[in-house]
Amino acid sequence: MPTLSITLSFYTSLAKSLLSVAFARLYSPQQVSKRDLTCQTAIVTGANSGIGLCIAVALAKQGATVYLACRNADRGAVAVDHIVAQCDDKSKARVICRVLDVGDLSSVRAFCQQWTKEGTKIDMLVHNAGIAALPTGSPTKAKGLDTMYTTNFLGSFLMTHLLEPQLSSTARVVMTSSTGSYSAQFIHDASLRQVAPAPGTIAQYIAKVKAMLGFEAESSAPAYALSKAQQVLFAALLQRHFDAQTSLTDGERTYRTAYAFSPGFTSTPIFGKMDVTWQTWFTNPLFAALKTTEKWVAVNTEEGAKTGVWLATWGDEVGKREQGGTFWERMTKRTSLVDRMDHKRKTDEWRTWERDAEVLWNV
Repeated sequence: MPTLSITLSFYTSLAKSLLSVAFARLYSPQQVSKRDLTCQTAIVTGANSGIGLCIAVALAKQGATVYLACRNADRGAVAVDHIVAQCDDKSKARVICRVLDVGDLSSVRAFCQQWTKEGTKIDMLVHNAGIAALPTGSPTKAKGLDTMYTTNFLGSFLMTHLLEPQLSSTARVVMTSSTGSYSAQFIHDASLRQVAPAPGTIAQYIAKVKAMLGFEAESSAPAYALSKAQQVLFAALLQRHFDAQTSLTDGERTYRTAYAFSPGFTSTPIFGKMDVTWQTWFTNPLFAALKTTEKWVAVNTEEGAKTGVWLATWGDEVGKREQGGTFWERMTKRTSLVDRMDHKRKTDEWRTWERDAEVLWNV
């Protein structure tokens, strides 16, 4: 049972987040101090467009070697050229594209195996890749796991586990979450491995009517919100795991940090992939409203990415002043849904992730 102070802080944070969505363009631009990231290495997933591309550009401009982990090699190559054009010709040698599909756990394992073989230390690991809705015609499950869950969260969980030995002593792990995480309902076995019971006669009739009207069989909003909340929970539990480590890495005491952040209402390519019809207003009203108002309300992608850039750049220093494993928006710490969960629920979620990723990772 959360304390009164946590409950009040939670609802205050929620109110502030909702206000920043509604009045995004009225806020002053965030100011991120630069840092010399020369000789530091970053991996940014989903970096060929949107928030991920902006984060990659910002890190490259500060001298970091940036690996764009992208599902499509051609789009990744275009992103590399874009980043180099934003920096200088000398940056071309330190901006590299690697193929990775976080929605395919075999692709994650192959990527991590190759990285481990090369032995490059990672200073910034930014988990940004994700989807807001399944592409038309895509299966809702793959190998028994929910596609949204695997793409938005489980692939990042597995990737972090496999690359943990390669993290530097001051590594920053950052996850692009969402204000939508506040609406999540944590339900154990979120991977939905179990076969659902056959629907009754009334449910079948309703499903047929929905199909005739062109409605989606099921809204993607709950699954999306849950995956974003799982990222926030993962940051908290990963920080606890990091804090429990007392070993030395390359002669230095390990001081790693993990964070999740919300970019707020940001104009990104995600909205360009969404078609809003009259049916959408019934099946997914939130996304329909965001899509419709994006042009007038949302901030540009660069502004939305700034908190992620700040955490990736300065996360180790931030962790010395503020507790790591926290949720941030507009460079301000927020109280999240995770802060209201008890220890057992958090641990149960972690065990589910271990099972679904087929790994053992004590926390």
